[in-house]
Amino acid sequence: MKPLPIFLSFCFAIFVSNAFGQEVEMEPVPAKKPTVIVNSKVYESEENMVNGSKNALIVVLEVTSEKLVERTWKDYMKDYDGKTKGAKGGKEDVTTGASIVGIGGVTPLTIYSRTSKNMDGYVELLTWFDLGDEYLSSSRRQNYEEAEKMLLKFAHEVKMEGTKQELEDAEKKLKSFENEMDKLQRQNKNYLKEIAEAEKKIETAKENIVKNEEQQADSTQKIDLQKQLVEEIQRRLSDLKKQ
Repeated sequence: MKPLPIFLSFCFAIFVSNAFGQEVEMEPVPAKKPTVIVNSKVYESEENMVNGSKNALIVVLEVTSEKLVERTWKDYMKDYDGKTKGAKGGKEDVTTGASIVGIGGVTPLTIYSRTSKNMDGYVELLTWFDLGDEYLSSSRRQNYEEAEKMLLKFAHEVKMEGTKQELEDAEKKLKSFENEMDKLQRQNKNYLKEIAEAEKKIETAKENIVKNEEQQADSTQKIDLQKQLVEEIQRRLSDLKKQ
C-alpha cells in the first residue's frame, strides 16, 4: 500500500473516533407543570393575582369541574374557621381568619385561591398563603410541607366529592332508565290487554258469523216458502179472474 492512502486512512480513523466519542453538551430541559394525572400533586410557581405576581402553591386535582372545586374549597376552609368570598378587584376568592397553626402559627391566615384547567382538562387550584411579610414558598420548608399536606388532604376531599357527584349522576341515569323500563312494561301490559280484548272481539265476531249464517239459511227458507205462498195466491187470483 502506498504511503498517502495509509496516511489518509489514519486521519479518517481519528476523525471517526473523535466524532463518536465526543460528549455533546445539552441545555437542561426546563421542568414542566404536571398535567397527566396519576395522583394529585402540589407544586409552586410565581403567578399573577390581585396583589401582583406572588408565589403560589398549586394542587392538581383529579376532577374536571371548577364549580365543584370552588364549592368544596369554601366548605373545606370552614373547617379552619375561614370565611371565603370574592376578592375585591381580582378574579380570586379570598379566605380570611383561617387558623392553620402549622402554616401561620397563632396568627389567622389570609388565603387567596383561584381555579383553572390544565391542558388535560383537569382542575388546578392556585393558592396564595399571605404570611404578612411574604407569601408562602418552599423556602420555609416546614410551613410549606404543612400547606402541601393540607392541599393534598383537600385533593382527597375533592376526589370524594367528585365521586359522590359521579355516583349521584349515575344513580339519576339509572333511575331514568328504570322509569323508562316501567313505562315500557306498562305499555307492553296495555298492548297485551288490547290484544286480548281484540281476540275476544274476534272470537265473538266468529260466533256471530256462524249464528248469522244460520239465521240467513233460516231466512232463505222462509223466503222460499213465502214465494211459494205468493205464487199460489197469484194462481188462485188468476183462476178467479177467468170465471
